[in-house]
Amino acid sequence: MTPRRHVVTIVVDDIEKAFQPVSEILHAHASFIHLRVGYPMREWGASVIFLVMEMTTSQMGAFSGKLGMISGVKVKSLTLKIDQGDPNED
Repeated sequence: MTPRRHVVTIVVDDIEKAFQPVSEILHAHASFIHLRVGYPMREWGASVIFLVMEMTTSQMGAFSGKLGMISGVKVKSLTLKIDQGDPNED
């Protein structure tokens, strides 16, 4: 299967319980992550993580499924419909 680019939004509602398991999964998939931005929302007791990743759709399903099984975590992913450009193009 061809790797595709994906945008992933992770909402952590229970930072106390979910921080460590989420960090472990992200660390295990670090080679697929092109961009990671975290936004702590302390006044709400939550945190949001935005990712841009490159992996196959089946790998993305497994990745988002693992995160979604963690209590206090919500995950949304979007597969981008873009083709890889010519690396020699100016």
